[in-house]
Parts: sequence; C-alpha cells; structure tokens
Amino acid sequence: MPNRRRTPLSALLFCCVFAHAQTVAFELQTRPSSPIALVSYTPTTIRTEGDRRQFLTVQNQSGKATAALVFQQAIGSGSKTEIVTLERVSILIGPREKKRLSVGVQNVWDRIQAAAKASEPIGRPVLSVVAVEFIDGSSWNVP
Repeated sequence: MPNRRRTPLSALLFCCVFAHAQTVAFELQTRPSSPIALVSYTPTTIRTEGDRRQFLTVQNQSGKATAALVFQQAIGSGSKTEIVTLERVSILIGPREKKRLSVGVQNVWDRIQAAAKASEPIGRPVLSVVAVEFIDGSSWNVP
C-alpha cells in the first residue's frame, strides 16, 4: 500500500516542479536601424517573489552611451502581432559595450498559461527593443 500512495504524490510533485521550471522561449528581434542589438539570452527564467525575469545580453552598437532601453514583449502569430507589455529598463551602457540584464516576462507567461488552460493556440513570444534613451538626452524609437 505505501508504494501506491507514493506514486500519485511523486507524479504531483514532478508536475509542480516541471511547471515551476518552465521557461518562456523568446524570439529575439533586432531591427536593422536599432542602436542596441539583442546578442543572446539565457533560456532560463528566474522568479523573484512571483515575478518572472528573463536574462539577456545586449550590445550598444552606437557611439553614444545609453541611459535606458524600452523592451517590447509581443506574441506573434503569422502576420498578426499582439503587444503584451512594454518595459523600460534604466541601464548605462557605453559605446560598443555589452551588458547582461533582465526583463520581466510575467505578463507573457500569464498569457501563455491562460491560452494553455483554454486549449487555445498561441503564437511565439517575441522580444525587441523599441526605444533607446541616450545620456545626452537624445533618443531612438522604432520607425
């Protein structure tokens, strides 16, 4: 009898750990005119008190230092793209410098989970930089 009780408990524990460990696999999009390139990301998501965060590496390809970046998280499906959230991240990045940072992905995570529970298809999450603020007060925005 003890083995029969352990099996459902083990399966439940495995499912909970698996659900907690799932990540959001973003497609990184760098626009050709962007002064910031999305170089790479770590396909692991960390949780800090209920907030999911995704690590990524960016590179300043301009000759000016940045003060902040605005990230767009969207879900793309065919020709349709739904913007889920925008996040402004204050970060100093010197000219041609690479930096590692994290962005919150909780809203995209919630949207994916809701679609899964409703058995609805969902597109691929897309992460891109849509605005850059430079230290000198100038900025770049998606055309």
